[in-house]
Order: sequence, then structure tokens, then C-alpha cells
Amino acid sequence: MSARASRVDELALVVHHRRKSEDRARRVASLFAIERTFERDEGAHRVRATERDVGVRFGDGQDRPGGVDQGNPETVGGNVGGERHILSHREAQDPRGIGAACALFANPIFGRLSDKSTSRFGQRRPFILGGVLVGIIATFFLGAATTVPMIAVAWCIAQVGFNTALAATVAVLPERVPAHKRGRVSAWLGSGSQIGAVAGTFLVQGTGTQGVWMFLAPAALALVLVVIFVAGLKEAPRTRAEVGRFRLADIFTALWINPFRLPAFGLAWVGRFLVWTALALLTTYKTYFLSDHLGLPKEALPNLLFISMLALAASVFVSSLLAGWLSDLVKRRKVFVIAASLGYAAAMIVVATATGFDGFLVGVAIGGLSQGAYMGVDYALVSDVLPDSDTEAAKGMGVFNLSSTVPQTVAPVLAPVLLLIGATPGSQNYVALYVGAAVFALLGAAAIAVIRGVR
Repeated sequence: MSARASRVDELALVVHHRRKSEDRARRVASLFAIERTFERDEGAHRVRATERDVGVRFGDGQDRPGGVDQGNPETVGGNVGGERHILSHREAQDPRGIGAACALFANPIFGRLSDKSTSRFGQRRPFILGGVLVGIIATFFLGAATTVPMIAVAWCIAQVGFNTALAATVAVLPERVPAHKRGRVSAWLGSGSQIGAVAGTFLVQGTGTQGVWMFLAPAALALVLVVIFVAGLKEAPRTRAEVGRFRLADIFTALWINPFRLPAFGLAWVGRFLVWTALALLTTYKTYFLSDHLGLPKEALPNLLFISMLALAASVFVSSLLAGWLSDLVKRRKVFVIAASLGYAAAMIVVATATGFDGFLVGVAIGGLSQGAYMGVDYALVSDVLPDSDTEAAKGMGVFNLSSTVPQTVAPVLAPVLLLIGATPGSQNYVALYVGAAVFALLGAAAIAVIRGVR
């Protein structure tokens, strides 16, 4: 055996025993973060990793008006014996993949259970408050987890809790909001994830990335806001005769609405899925685009990423409120969603052709304006075509939310294929990646354009 191979085996043994003996407080990387991309040596291999300064984030992502879990292939960071420890991509993907699956099923299933509820406290309030409480408790266990399986279990429970609350919350839109006001309410629903992401970033600046306050401060804020919302939500208990008898089959049918029987709903789902796939391609690979394609220095990436994500959040917030208000004013939905999809396609072309950070930032800002306009109206659009909104609103909105959750799993699968198109050996073609994202956005616009029965 060569000296080099012996050294690798020795190093592997040391790492193994260290990981077994030290207390690892790993933080899940779905929390909103500033990323640092770097390279390091592991034995005979040069490994590329992304470190994230973590802060608690309770909502979607992209993240996630449609679901809490983002599923991006980032690494998980924690503290091991007082030193920063970075989980490998393979280690990180295990809990995140399980979390994504839990988010996928929890939203429509618990939405359906909410539809069938006859609680004296109402159909939605127990699920909203209960879901948030479960999610908060699971987040604390997540912070104390010492093994990857413990992280996976805690993250899955957190996903179930927060997606239960989300499913019941968005059902309020078609149930309680008049049609002529749905654009404005949709805008606030859509922009909430961006407001939460920015608020979480500033919170973590004060609490730091270690200690109980990293989890306690966002949890307390979330609980206070949810209690205020639930207290103001007046609900009359429904009777079993009104909601129908609960059957075990309801759990399975909660995952499906026939797009051939309800083509308008199906096309709205497909349109959002395509646009959100384009969005996931941007947000998932932005770090590598800046470092690998634009060649920006790695030490500058944290500040540059913070600037770009702040620009994105501001653009989304402003355009979503404006689009929602205008949509109610002119009593139109489709034109705004189509225009937003086309705008996002244009943004991806700007990013693809960027030769420096300024060009990338312009593309991100255009994308944020487009994303905000889409989010400001699409919930109102789907509320207008939602089947059985009187009795199955949470199920319908839960199924629709899958259109923004599934792309977080699809994008990492599609990206390697797009990156290889026209690439030279040993390189990746980011132009092809973002041109592909533009194509998805264009197809999303086409899907919305052929919807019938809604203006």
C-alpha cells in the first residue's frame, strides 16, 4: 500500500471516530442564509462546498408560497466541538429529501382533513394554530439534533406542521374573500414569503447563528402573528351533514384533482409549475453562476448574494401588491399572470447573457418584479376556477400548492442535463441553464393563455 493511500485511510478513520464522539449541532440548510462557496481538501480529493450562515425561516419557500420545503441541493452547516462543520451534499440531501416528501403530502392531505373538520373552534383555526405549534416544537428539536436521522425526523415533522398551517390559511381566500378583493389578498399571501425571508435575515443578525435565540426569536414572532390572525378569524362550526362523512379514501383523493374534468384548474396548475421550475433553476444555482460562470471572487459572494436577494425580495413585494390591486381594479387575472410569465422569461435571458454582477442584478430585479406580479394574482386566478370551493377549498388549494413544491425537486434533476448542453469537457453551460429556464416560463405563459372560463 502506498504512503498516500495509507494516509487517506488514516484520515478516514480519524474523521469517523470524531464524528461518532463529538456532539454535532447541525442546522438544516433550508433556513434562509448567506452562502459562501469554497473548496477544501478531504484526503486525496478536492471538494466543493457551500457554507451557509443560517437563520430560521418558517416559510418557502421560494422558496415557497406553495410549500415550506425548498429542496435545494445545498449543504447543511452546524457546529462540531466549537468548529464550523459542513455536511456533504450527500449527507444534506437525505434529510432534505425526506422533508420535501413530507411537505409534498402534508399540504393537500391536511387541507382535506381541515375541510372535513367539525371542531367547535372552526374548520381552519385549529389547523392553523396547531400546525404552527407543531412546526415550532419540531424546529427546536432540529436545533438540538445530534445525528442525521434525528435531523431528518425533526425536519419532516416541521414540514408537516407548517404545511398543515399553510393549507388551512390559503383556504380562507376562496372561502371568505369576495371575488372583487381576491387580487389584493392574493398579493399579501404571495409576498408573505419574501417578507418572512428578509425579516428572518435581519433577525439572525441580532440573535447570531448559535444558541437558543436563533430558534426562539423567529418562533416567538411567528406564534404572535398567527395568534393575532386566528383570533380575528371568525368561524362558525360546520356540521357533519354540511361537510360529509370522513372516509379513509379522502386521504388518497386529497392528492388528486382530475385536470381533464376541470381543465381550467389543471392549466393553472401546469402554468405555475412551469414558471416555478424556472424560478427554482435561478435560485438553486445562483451561487455557482456567480463564482463559476462570472468568475467573481469567493470572498465577495456573501455580500453580492445578500444584495441580489434583497433586490429580489423588494421587487417581489412591490410588484405583488401593485399587480393584486390592479387586477381587482380592472377585474382581470389572466393578463397579469401571462405578462408576469413573459417578464420572467425575459429576466432569465438577461441573467443568461450577463457578463458581470450588474447584469445579473438587473436580471434578478426583473425576475423579482415578474415573480411578484405572478404571486400577486395567481392565487386569485385559481380561486376563480377552484372546484367545490364551498366544501373542498383547502384540498383544492393544497393540490394547487404542489405546483410550487414539486419544482424544487424537479429543478435539481433537470439542471445537470441543461448544464451539459453545448458545454466543453469539464465545464458547465450556465447560459443553456437559464435559457432553458426562459423556455419553461414561456410554456407557463402559454398554459395560462388557453384557460377558459376566467378573464
